[in-house]
Amino acid sequence: MSLMITSLMENTKSEDHFQCEHGLSLLAEWRGQTFLLDGGASELFMENAEMLDKDLTKADYVILSHGHSDHSGGIRVLCRSAKGKFKLVLSPHFFDKKFIRDQEYLRYIGNDFNEEYLQIENVATVFPLMDTFPLVDGVYILSDIPSAAAYEDEPTDFIVLNGGKYAPDGFADEQVLVFDMPKGLVVVAGCAHRGIVNTCETVKARLGKPIQAIIGGLHLKNSGNERIEQTVAYIREEGISFLALGHCTGDRGIACLEAAGTEICPLSSGTVIEFED
Repeated sequence: MSLMITSLMENTKSEDHFQCEHGLSLLAEWRGQTFLLDGGASELFMENAEMLDKDLTKADYVILSHGHSDHSGGIRVLCRSAKGKFKLVLSPHFFDKKFIRDQEYLRYIGNDFNEEYLQIENVATVFPLMDTFPLVDGVYILSDIPSAAAYEDEPTDFIVLNGGKYAPDGFADEQVLVFDMPKGLVVVAGCAHRGIVNTCETVKARLGKPIQAIIGGLHLKNSGNERIEQTVAYIREEGISFLALGHCTGDRGIACLEAAGTEICPLSSGTVIEFED
């Protein structure tokens, strides 16, 4: 059976009848199980799922890549619809309060639910305590991505409130979903705030296999030239053969990758991608 990944929500849409918004939601189906990464900024991803004949109430796992509202905004509606049938996989740091610097003030961009809400809705919640967590056979959740590539440590306006103090957000809550396929690893990232090069190097080191594909957002939208150039060079040198990118990757990042000869599949709402198992 092939690995099928469907874009339920992205900033753009593949056809006019799909919804789009600044958010991300990807549905992966593999070996009889269903994995939902992120829930968009609102319930609109569920409308797209219905049009695509995807029954999200039967999802086995829902993984939230990090605690920003454009990735978790539709989770309340999903919880009410699914009535506790799936397992929600969250980093232990997921509920840290998230903000973005907006000129002279901080604007909240975190989640609209907490642990108490999940208990009320009877949602089974999994908090991985391992940085390489085997979710099921051949499927991993990776977290605690170290900073190895210095050019990916760019200053940002993202702020976290933790222990009563505001500080630059190091995205301790970020986790990526990885499928161990015969032709190589398939890395599914929500935003890759820790840097896609740092992420890929960590995935390879921990799982001991090459990467064949990256799917999701690379957060190059506001990055400097060095980071974009080094990212393009890394992807080419590693021979990563398939990229499906969107959301926070940014037009400039995508254009530079394409100019270097890398073929990129748009991740627009409604896009379906398949990998042979």
